[in-house]
Parts: sequence; C-alpha cells; structure tokens
Amino acid sequence: MFAGLLNEKIEVLKYIKTKNEYGEMVDTLNKEYECRAKVIHTSGSRQVLNSEIQYPYNKQFVIRIHVPIHEDNLIRWQGKLYRILSIDRDRQMQQTVIQTEVVNE
Repeated sequence: MFAGLLNEKIEVLKYIKTKNEYGEMVDTLNKEYECRAKVIHTSGSRQVLNSEIQYPYNKQFVIRIHVPIHEDNLIRWQGKLYRILSIDRDRQMQQTVIQTEVVNE
C-alpha cells in the first residue's frame, strides 16, 4: 500500500575494527544492509564552527520494520553519511522512523 513511497536507496553501514598491514587497529566502514527508504528533509541551517562554515542538515528516513538497524549504524544516501540520532519503531504501520544528521568530514 505504501511501497511507492519508499523510492530512495540507502545503505546501512557500521564501523568494524580491523588490523592493517602494520598491525594497527583501524576503523573501516562495512556495508551491513541495503534497502529502500522514504527521505524527509526536517531541518537545515548554516553555522560557523572553529572558523569554518558548516551546513548541518537533518533528515528523516522511513524504512520497513524488519530492517536491522541500531543507534551505532550510519546511513549512506546520495554519497553523504548520516549519523543516527533516534530510532522509533511504529508497529501499526510496520515501519521504522530514523532521525539523522549529516556527518561533517
């Protein structure tokens, strides 16, 4: 019924600790899941932080309830990474609503 609203492809990522060729422990991003989502722009602004102009955007992703996602995951959408702020599972609508903010690299 609402399948046509999930029109964007997202990737659910997680940091995994691995050893590199020098024996150091480094964090690498690993893709855990790929699914469809509805993306809603909730807010955006412009701020100056440490003499650098940044544009913190907040997005809301709506996915199906069966998608395994946790607060320590990241979402990649259109080449940008989003940090998860909150996860709300709606059992009546069989969906998960995720509040995120863009990660400034």
